[in-house]
Amino acid sequence: MRITCSPAYAGKMIGSIELQPSKFITGTSKNTIITDHVDPELIAIPYVEDPEFGSIFDAMKMMKGTYQEEFQESYDVEFTIDVDKKGYITQFEHTFSLERYLDLVRTQSYQVIQTNWKGRTFHVMTYSYMEEVCNPNNVIFKCNNAEDVFVVAELAPYCVGGVVVQPNNIYLHLRALISARDDLYPIDYMCEPDFDLSIEA
Repeated sequence: MRITCSPAYAGKMIGSIELQPSKFITGTSKNTIITDHVDPELIAIPYVEDPEFGSIFDAMKMMKGTYQEEFQESYDVEFTIDVDKKGYITQFEHTFSLERYLDLVRTQSYQVIQTNWKGRTFHVMTYSYMEEVCNPNNVIFKCNNAEDVFVVAELAPYCVGGVVVQPNNIYLHLRALISARDDLYPIDYMCEPDFDLSIEA
């Protein structure tokens, strides 16, 4: 799974998660400098089987509308959210501090977890620390009415440097994807650690 971190503007870094394979990206990044900052032995996206893990989502609020329908109704985003014609999320962009990016890689916080939820088997792709993924205050959006892919997110006021600057503007922070569509989100792709880091603009 391609997860990037690169310079953006005013000294900030921007992150991008390619949730689905792209015909424009083949193989892993050849220019990344991730191994200059993280021990190569730690660079992995573990695959975990935990049938009970899905029960954590039962405590979270299921939003009424789909991910797209709720956009600018219950939340906003910093940059872009790309979805396909059926509403399945393909890419997510956000500001991303270098320290957080490196620590998420070092701690192997990016994981793929096979679990049971709603009486069926799902794969959960985590994009945050586990305590953030499991926060019962998170909310869940379905991608469409097929209810076979869901987005787990934290909704919080807009902050800069940890300080709330827009208390009435609620922004979405992607925490995990819950998927029963291995055709759209192939496990081999999701578990491939493709951390594309660049620091120089």
